[in-house]
Amino acid sequence: MELTINLLGPLVIENGQRRLGKLPRKARALLAYLATQGGAAVSRERLADLLWPYQGSEQARHSLRNCLLELRKALGDGARHLVAEFANCRLQEVETDLERFERLSRSKDRAELAAASELYRGEFLADFVVDSEPFQEWLAGERDRMLDLVCDLLQRLTALQEEAGEYEAAIRSARRLAALDPLSEIGQRALIRAYARAGRRPEALRQYRTCAEILKRELGVAPDAETQALANEIARSGGIAEPGVARLADRRGEAAAAGAERWPVRHTTSSSLLPEFARLRWPCLLPNISVAVAPLRNLTGDPGHQYLFEGFTDDLVTDLLEHGRGLSVKHVEDVQNLLSHSNPTPDLGFEYIVSGSAQLGASGALRVNIRIMHAATAEYRWAGRHEFGPSELAAGQTEVTRRISRELHVLALQEASRQAFANFGGELGLSDCLSRGATAFRGDVRPDQIIEAQRWYLAALSRDPHNVEALAGLAFTCQHVVGQPWWADADTVAGLSDLGREAVAIALELAPGHATARCIQGMLLSAAGQLEEAASAFDQALTVDPDLAIAHSFSGYNAAFLGHAGRTIPAIERAMRLDHTERRHSIFLFFGGFAELLLGRTESAISLLRKSLDRNPAYGSAQLFLMAALLLVGRKSEAARVATAFREQYPESRANDLEQLWLSRSAFATYRAQIDPVFQKIR
Repeated sequence: MELTINLLGPLVIENGQRRLGKLPRKARALLAYLATQGGAAVSRERLADLLWPYQGSEQARHSLRNCLLELRKALGDGARHLVAEFANCRLQEVETDLERFERLSRSKDRAELAAASELYRGEFLADFVVDSEPFQEWLAGERDRMLDLVCDLLQRLTALQEEAGEYEAAIRSARRLAALDPLSEIGQRALIRAYARAGRRPEALRQYRTCAEILKRELGVAPDAETQALANEIARSGGIAEPGVARLADRRGEAAAAGAERWPVRHTTSSSLLPEFARLRWPCLLPNISVAVAPLRNLTGDPGHQYLFEGFTDDLVTDLLEHGRGLSVKHVEDVQNLLSHSNPTPDLGFEYIVSGSAQLGASGALRVNIRIMHAATAEYRWAGRHEFGPSELAAGQTEVTRRISRELHVLALQEASRQAFANFGGELGLSDCLSRGATAFRGDVRPDQIIEAQRWYLAALSRDPHNVEALAGLAFTCQHVVGQPWWADADTVAGLSDLGREAVAIALELAPGHATARCIQGMLLSAAGQLEEAASAFDQALTVDPDLAIAHSFSGYNAAFLGHAGRTIPAIERAMRLDHTERRHSIFLFFGGFAELLLGRTESAISLLRKSLDRNPAYGSAQLFLMAALLLVGRKSEAARVATAFREQYPESRANDLEQLWLSRSAFATYRAQIDPVFQKIR
């Protein structure tokens, strides 16, 4: 039986046609490490030190023996691939994507290099974390080595594709290269050149501007002379230079030579250019999902239980209507009669049917079986079983409602991803979709950028519904709207909040150690008022990645709602040391200004909020609280100017609605005592 191990991207182990799932993490780590050795033997001492460094020598070797036993048991007939000798261990006759990738990456053939690039599904052992410093050090080194390899081969592949006149293919390869290492000017020049040679001059110049902005933001430098020369050559080509572009590189160099201000001011976009937020269409939100709920069938043999199940069904409909935002729910009495004909029709008035039965389980417990069917085809889309005692019916109903709501959201997500595949980027692969989604997040945050990112992450999910980066990215787009409530009406914000929490929950089931996904979960929980759960999520994210700046910042912001505003500024200061991105600094500075306002340090709050708006003049939250801070110190004319700017940008946002967002988020007495005076001024 063939054993296949894929290491590029999330670890996937397949024994014949069977994917190995629930292996202990260190067993997976052991198998992954041996798979990188090309069949060479590794001493037991080396493996024990690598994976159990905090145990004594004998205990570590004992842990290794147990781990090998677990692996043999899990591999079953494939255990012959694992050779465990007295002193050494090795794998034999194993297929790995890594071996093929490294072999093809050394080729000079265009087709083989393209095949190698497709094998690179993502970072080496993506999202893999083991409690062992030696293993993590080895893993970091291998990730760097793989990244260098894929960047080198993409650079060579792009050049070969250009030579062959395959300009669109060259653009795709160069995009991947620039996305993998955005600070490398080699990759940026490859993409700029590929656009230019394909005749897409405006996009080439736009990419140069993107490159210059990234280098300025992340490193505080201008593009090097070669990149500037390339941009100027393209700008002059055909005798028509885009206004201001021909000298853009020179101006960047002059700015870098002169030095940048610590708190640079950006020009405000005219309000006439801002989108009409009420008309924005968020791709992951489809029209209401119509759901029919049928009564639970009583299979207990006791007619006396019938009233329980009728009440359970009625309450289920009520709970889904209340908590399943985006669902249109109705009660039907006889679903079997509706589906009894041989040719089901989609004209039943609903898309999905929730039905089920109840019977007696072990020790008198009630066993409730729930199914979700597609109304048009009568095919099962999900089935689940729940057991609880008669006295636990209320708690069980909440659990069932939560699970059904989640599965219906997953079905909606699948439909949205299918539409994205058909309408937006159907010709692109998974990596390109992920790259474009990430690119859309760069620069100033605007609704149109978030919509574009959402489309690309949905398109990525159409190719791989279990892709963690796509699920986390989609959840992050939802969080941006939840954090900017004036971009949409209340129902849309609520729907995106629900969908974001579901998407990131699925991502974390697939990759529990994904620090960014855990942080996004905390952000969405905090916005929903689940502050203590959010604090726990931020702590988990920072345990995995102590240098995750956004987790520090949102943890500090969340602390303010818990009544601990004094913890916010230290968290923000650390976040700003870790992440030098101006766009993020706008958010961090707002959090600091908000906390200072709660603590009564109004002048400090005004300073921080102004610095936030210097970076993002359209930041509504910063405008709102700057207006309040100015009013608190009697600067009414300045407050009036800020209020006018806010109303021009967000004419449909009402102060009362915004007030409720900050008041309803926390019931902690300290916070309420701090925030009430602020909103008394705004009123």
